[in-house]
Amino acid sequence: MNNVLEMAVLEKYIRQFARLRRAPGHAWNEATRKQAPHKPLLLMAVLDLVARGVITSSFIDVTGDLVELNELFTGYWRRVVPITQKSSIAFPFSRLHNEPFWELVPVSGREITREAINNITSVSQLRELALGARMDDDLFLLLQSPENRMALRQVLLQSCFSEEAQRALQEQAQINSEAFSYNLELVQMAHQPRVKEILEGEKYKKLARDQGFRRAVVTSYDHRCALCGVRIVTSEGHTVVDAAHIVPWSVNRNDDIRNGMALCKLCHWAFDEGMMGVSESYSVITSRQIGADPNVPGFLLTLSGRGIIPPTDRELWPERKHLKWHRVKWRL
Repeated sequence: MNNVLEMAVLEKYIRQFARLRRAPGHAWNEATRKQAPHKPLLLMAVLDLVARGVITSSFIDVTGDLVELNELFTGYWRRVVPITQKSSIAFPFSRLHNEPFWELVPVSGREITREAINNITSVSQLRELALGARMDDDLFLLLQSPENRMALRQVLLQSCFSEEAQRALQEQAQINSEAFSYNLELVQMAHQPRVKEILEGEKYKKLARDQGFRRAVVTSYDHRCALCGVRIVTSEGHTVVDAAHIVPWSVNRNDDIRNGMALCKLCHWAFDEGMMGVSESYSVITSRQIGADPNVPGFLLTLSGRGIIPPTDRELWPERKHLKWHRVKWRL
């Protein structure tokens, strides 16, 4: 695509992005110009995933893992929408079908109709109707350029949000970008000779560090709790596990993947409280306090002595020295 043609095509999509059909209503405030923000926020998340190389074609599949898309959409959503209001990514994903550059691809035997789209409120319902969505090939080609992504992001911000909301969303976009870079550094560091033990995380914003560390750890453990083995990822892309530091960041400023484990909410709390730990041989330890009267620890006691469930990549297993620090601190 030559420069003149590319500019003409870009102008076409700038106009289409600026004219997104968004439902008005009393639920929306000045931040979103009193119109539903779902579509522009999802499109910004899509721009992020194209930049990351996660979306690699004009077809966006909804039959697989939507965790990353959901987390990006939710991050933007929380910046401009009251905390009491929630949304599923299925809502804008399906309604974008009404825009000229986005087309739902139906499941065999299903037909994409306005009525069918209007009935979608969850990812489960979306998957019953569609395999995914296909954006225009010309649009996808344009999105390979950082300059074009920036131009389209700017038009979404300026046409759909107040100046204050624009600043908040731009800050979130920067955090998303930094978090992904930090995640790549953490993964790279974990696979290199240990010339330098601790990555200089201070150059990143705290929110970016937290997001990058979470992505690196949770992905390494495939969303499975290292101690109890629970793995639940909802159709909306929500995962049951947290990224837990073994030695807290406040102690050693270390976001190395090997200073982390993916833990479910209960195991995370029990680990941080010294009720659970991990032995030198990577088996689960439970403190005597966990079963002290009047505690009723349930299944947690049955985990004692059982091997943890580490990443499949042996280089990403927890560092023994960090696990020892935790055992010594809590006298396990």
